[in-house]
Amino acid sequence: MDHQFDELIARLQAAQGGNLVSVIVYGSAIAAPGNPKKSDYQLLVITKRLAASDLRQFRPVIKWWTELGFAMPVFFTAEEFTDSLDVFPMEFRQMKRAYRLLHGQDLLSGREASKEHLRWQTEHELRGKLLRLRSLALPASESTRDLTRLMTESVVSFVRFMRPILEMKGEEPPLGRLATAQQVGERLNVDTAPLIRVLQLRDQLDEGPKELMEIEVQDLFASYLDCLTQVIEAVDNM
Repeated sequence: MDHQFDELIARLQAAQGGNLVSVIVYGSAIAAPGNPKKSDYQLLVITKRLAASDLRQFRPVIKWWTELGFAMPVFFTAEEFTDSLDVFPMEFRQMKRAYRLLHGQDLLSGREASKEHLRWQTEHELRGKLLRLRSLALPASESTRDLTRLMTESVVSFVRFMRPILEMKGEEPPLGRLATAQQVGERLNVDTAPLIRVLQLRDQLDEGPKELMEIEVQDLFASYLDCLTQVIEAVDNM
């Protein structure tokens, strides 16, 4: 993998060497090295400027990079990156958790996103997803299978955005979704059993179809919705 990173830096420098400030790779591939997929590497490119002409010069390099199977990089100017720490505290903390500097200045080192900004973004994400869940539930509730699918597909995002709650409590979030849901419930004094049940149902469905009775699905959705509402209210009061 290192030779591809070296080739990337060489191509970026050839395209816009005087404009490059920093190139950082981060993500699950850095957090848990072993035999990661290329899509597990996330790339952050920071420059002095990002006009349309600069993007055109970067285009052939990024086309080559994504054709190798890597994810599309995120581009910031150095000024934008500094000014955005209060807007994207969740993403910033994720980057800091595991990253590797490939080129230039380490703009992540020594910077911290405030817990209040993290709380605001966490509540914003959870509330937005709850609003969408309610809207999608209207047509999905006509079918037991559709309502089950809605729960098992939405729960992943909800648990993901609950992880920062534990960070705000001064704890390192566990890697597993079940453990995260359980720990969040304990810290917020909220019964997250419905979340855990939906996560378990998701795992069961991966192993093969499992038909549930309509009343069982409707009851689970009602408790799932109530649980999410309580978690969000608890975040609002943090």
